[in-house]
Amino acid sequence: MPFFLYDVSDTSSGRSYRCVRPIRLAGTTGPLAKIQHNQNASQECPFEWHATAADIVGVLPDGKAEQQEIVIDLKPTVGCNVSLYRLLDVWGFSCEEWTPLALRLECLFVDVDQADPRKFKESFTVIEAKRECVGEFLYLQGGVHSGSWNWGMIGRVNGTLLWPKAFSYLAGELGKALQP
Repeated sequence: MPFFLYDVSDTSSGRSYRCVRPIRLAGTTGPLAKIQHNQNASQECPFEWHATAADIVGVLPDGKAEQQEIVIDLKPTVGCNVSLYRLLDVWGFSCEEWTPLALRLECLFVDVDQADPRKFKESFTVIEAKRECVGEFLYLQGGVHSGSWNWGMIGRVNGTLLWPKAFSYLAGELGKALQP
């Protein structure tokens, strides 16, 4: 599930997206680790935190929060399929060595057939309309005190086990954000 930084602009035909480059959100020097550490100077554990997409873009070396957005390619290897989602928010529940996450995503294109998905993803326009938001749970192998901050194991199912406090916080925040 790759993440990309896009330049965005409003045009008469909708919102225009131009791919700038792939980005890495994970890792000890990645934006998610930086944001958690910045918000948690006292190293409280566990620690509940939140970052908007603009917050994340803002900590990228060349990020311009007011002109750029993060887009997730949910199905990058599926034939002629385009499934692109705009990242809106990330909530984390950082424990000692791992961090479960809840992501709020806006559907841009869901299982749309395209003859050349790679070319389509370079530059596209989205007609402004009320688009559906969805949530996703993931986890990072890093927390308040240690870890690589890399993504959890990727396989046919990339899920996370959520203990009651983590589930309550992440589901509650994501649930509030998904309400119309």
